[in-house]
Amino acid sequence: MKNMQIHVVALSIFISGLMGVDASWGADIKFDGKNYFTAPGGLAVAISGTMKGDGVIYKNNSYAIWCIKDRNECLVTSIAQIGDNLMGRLDYPYSVPVVRWNDYEVVAATEVNDWTCVRTTITIMRNSQTATWVDERVNAGKAACSNDKWVHRWSIE
Repeated sequence: MKNMQIHVVALSIFISGLMGVDASWGADIKFDGKNYFTAPGGLAVAISGTMKGDGVIYKNNSYAIWCIKDRNECLVTSIAQIGDNLMGRLDYPYSVPVVRWNDYEVVAATEVNDWTCVRTTITIMRNSQTATWVDERVNAGKAACSNDKWVHRWSIE
């Protein structure tokens, strides 16, 4: 009987120790800092980092934007921490058409989407090696779009 009590006490201490470990798992997962890259000859520009600003749903996130001049597009992907010790899926890369490319900036923008009525504009400022992301709700004469307009401005840091 005494042997059984020792095992129960030992098991209780072990479980208490594990519970203490669980508490530390609640911390945010750390993503690497911002990164900027320009290919030789300026044929590609890339930036990755955390999207920050008012209205960002999942604050602990990482975005990667890679713009290719010859393809006239930017490829975008992201991942975010969506809960305690829980990462969302890595988003599938998607393409955003480039609307302006010069020595100072690369600007890519989506058409107004029929089901969200949102236009996204991504601007990479080459001299400051920074990026802004703007989502704006636009009516654009589409039946599904309301007149309720808003703008969200975020930065990649």
